[in-house]
Amino acid sequence: MPIDLSPMLEPARCAVLVFECQEHTIGSGSAIPGLVASVEQGGVLEHIALLLANARRFGAPVFYCNAVGRPTGLGAARTPLTARVKKGGPPPDTSVVKALAPEPGDAVIERPHGMSGFYDSGLDPCLRDLGITTVIPTGVSLNIGVLGTTIEAVNRGYRVIVPTDCCAGDPPEYGDQVLRYSIRNLAYLSTSDAIAGVWGAAP
Repeated sequence: MPIDLSPMLEPARCAVLVFECQEHTIGSGSAIPGLVASVEQGGVLEHIALLLANARRFGAPVFYCNAVGRPTGLGAARTPLTARVKKGGPPPDTSVVKALAPEPGDAVIERPHGMSGFYDSGLDPCLRDLGITTVIPTGVSLNIGVLGTTIEAVNRGYRVIVPTDCCAGDPPEYGDQVLRYSIRNLAYLSTSDAIAGVWGAAP
């Protein structure tokens, strides 16, 4: 029997997290073409944009969780992934892709280190200041960032609802496996339309 998510989706008590939807990850400056293709194939930006519009309409806070390293690379994560995507020349464009540009009232959280939304970012106290109990992660990627953020949210006592049409992995079939075998054991799976429907039906 499907679980009724409406008690967890009171707009003022849940926040939408937009994870690393930035030019250097999924925009023209990306060095991860497979992830860009996965985002395009799934219409992920369009689904996130609609979810954000409904979040703002119904009063659910929007948080952008951006990776913004120092120009010198000081304190950056030392992983095989960052080594593969590192390029010479000017610093990468870390701005949010235009289709999902922040609006007045949104919170932009910049993270200089780590691989998930909560690590050394100040996100947790901001959510607690607003009385948030449910987080809704969106963005990229299911491989690492969305999965890691989900785990850390659960560790901190939040309920998590993941709209499957608002996330992408590389390759897409692996993203589907992460949702099926990992995230569904930690978070409730839904869609952008279903979440908006709950918000619209709330008194």
